[in-house]
Amino acid sequence: MEQIIIEEKGTKKEITIEEMAELHEELMEGKPRICVSSSFRAAQLALSKLFHAIPERADIKITSSLHSRGSKQTFKYILGIEPLSNAGGEFELCIPEGTDVKNLMLQNYTFTFTRKSTGAAIRVQARPEIFPEGFFEQRGIVEFGIPREATVEEQARFEAREREVGDKFLSFSEEELFFSETKVEGR
Repeated sequence: MEQIIIEEKGTKKEITIEEMAELHEELMEGKPRICVSSSFRAAQLALSKLFHAIPERADIKITSSLHSRGSKQTFKYILGIEPLSNAGGEFELCIPEGTDVKNLMLQNYTFTFTRKSTGAAIRVQARPEIFPEGFFEQRGIVEFGIPREATVEEQARFEAREREVGDKFLSFSEEELFFSETKVEGR
């Protein structure tokens, strides 16, 4: 998978998905979690459409609807905000009503990337077909016991579905994974 190349104060930084997975420290059978891979892939798509050259970190703003730790870490690292710097871009979390970390929905997989110098922005949203039917409800049961505890069979079935979704975010093209809509400020 291609890396993301960012520039900060004249220095180029290559960021790989493996680096993101290592930073997050939670792997799913040796692969990045869905929150990390979906955020990384959304950034690849958006940055390639917003910038025709290597983007400067300070010129990027990311607004995310996915409030998982892995997604926030991924975006903040790309922006140069984590782990140690605050000299990079800008990050905002905008959580859809009715969702929280335990109750995710498809809308949480929506990200807006803005080129601050021009106001141009691209909204990227995961396609519904990436997630099997009932995926988010099953996640609530298996991972958080909402509204009840999961059975052993439900846990095994969800883990298989989670691997399937994770593999899609690692292997599908950005166009197969996301809808994207570009807008220019003032239009």
